[in-house]
Amino acid sequence: MVEYFIDQEKYFYLILLHFYAITYIGVFAILAIGTLLLTYLQYICGIFKIAGYRIEHAININIRQNITPKNEILMNEGIICAIDIHRQAMKLSKHLMSIFEIMMFCLIIVDVSCLTLNLFQVSFLFRILICENACKCCSEIMYITNPV
Repeated sequence: MVEYFIDQEKYFYLILLHFYAITYIGVFAILAIGTLLLTYLQYICGIFKIAGYRIEHAININIRQNITPKNEILMNEGIICAIDIHRQAMKLSKHLMSIFEIMMFCLIIVDVSCLTLNLFQVSFLFRILICENACKCCSEIMYITNPV
């Protein structure tokens, strides 16, 4: 909740516009980040599929029947290329996970801080309510039992 140091009744529509703009920007940012993460994930999965396809087809059936030094070199080059693609995909996925871990760590710190402050505020308000009710009860009991 934002506290404005202006006349809230006079500038109600501007405050409402500010609230809607901030909400829209926040939702848009969350959706953009989520979409970007999903796009990266699909890209990495596609690279893994390409590497798997190349590993499967590196040793062709026709080449296995006719093994010559030239065919053996072709098989080795295909396997090397597939392993290189797989290594790049692993490197990219580890990099994405490290960035995601840092982002989630910061988000958890902010969430725990907000939750702690909100619980502190609730307990403080609860303590005030109990104290007010106790004072009212004590004053009523004293009024009833006190002989005038």
